[in-house]
Amino acid sequence: MFLVSCSNQQVAATVPPLPPISSTTPTLASSPTSTSTPYPTPTSTPTSVPLDGVCSPLKGIGLEELHSITSNTFSYPSAFTDIGHPGVDLAFFTHGSFTTMYGLPVQSVLPGRVTQVIDNRFPYGNMMIIETQLSQLSPELLASISLPTPIPQQSIDAWSTCDKEMAPISWSEDEKSLYILYSHLENKPDFKPGDAVECGQTIGAVGITGNSVAEHLHIEVRIGPSNAQFGSIATYTQDATPEERYNYCIWSISGIFQAIDPEFFWKDFN
Repeated sequence: MFLVSCSNQQVAATVPPLPPISSTTPTLASSPTSTSTPYPTPTSTPTSVPLDGVCSPLKGIGLEELHSITSNTFSYPSAFTDIGHPGVDLAFFTHGSFTTMYGLPVQSVLPGRVTQVIDNRFPYGNMMIIETQLSQLSPELLASISLPTPIPQQSIDAWSTCDKEMAPISWSEDEKSLYILYSHLENKPDFKPGDAVECGQTIGAVGITGNSVAEHLHIEVRIGPSNAQFGSIATYTQDATPEERYNYCIWSISGIFQAIDPEFFWKDFN
């Protein structure tokens, strides 16, 4: 039995509420202009992650079981607003021999490198982002994910609402990466940016931190330029700094880091 766990409730009278969920697919995100170019398909290397090299994000629960504990599915978000649900929520009251989800170990879906670790900031709570460069993935695995067409830079320049007065985030345009975000964790992950992570390695435990009303794991997968150097990420609360709000905007609604459905990783088990 599963539960819907993400909260869209207003935090305080002076803080705007989280936007409503919408299944609308945005025009700019889904139909870029002809100046867009597809993400490159890497060639196979001896270290490529194979098609079957994906690990379950929850210890003791197989990829084939994740559909049965999905409490909030992915809906394609608008490229330049916070409308939509850019990830998947995994949650349950009981499941098989598990009598609670709280404290269940969270595992890395892919091998990669830690990009960001957040100590309980709203809305993600305790959170971690792991980057995997596209060149690390086999062409077969990459093809199964159905990557979006990049949004043209002129559209980003015209429609992005991120503060243009803030110092820009550093990244490399030479290569693209998948970034997987794991949030609402019980505690701050015991990692630091730059740490290597293996597929299936424990990175934390399920909690109720951030914008969460019950224990669950929220996973987001985004594709964007490699080696992004995010600082702390936060928004929707009065104590969120301008830098944290800017980092959230770049991650979530700039159009630079495009969300894809995490269920692509386990769709073959449907």
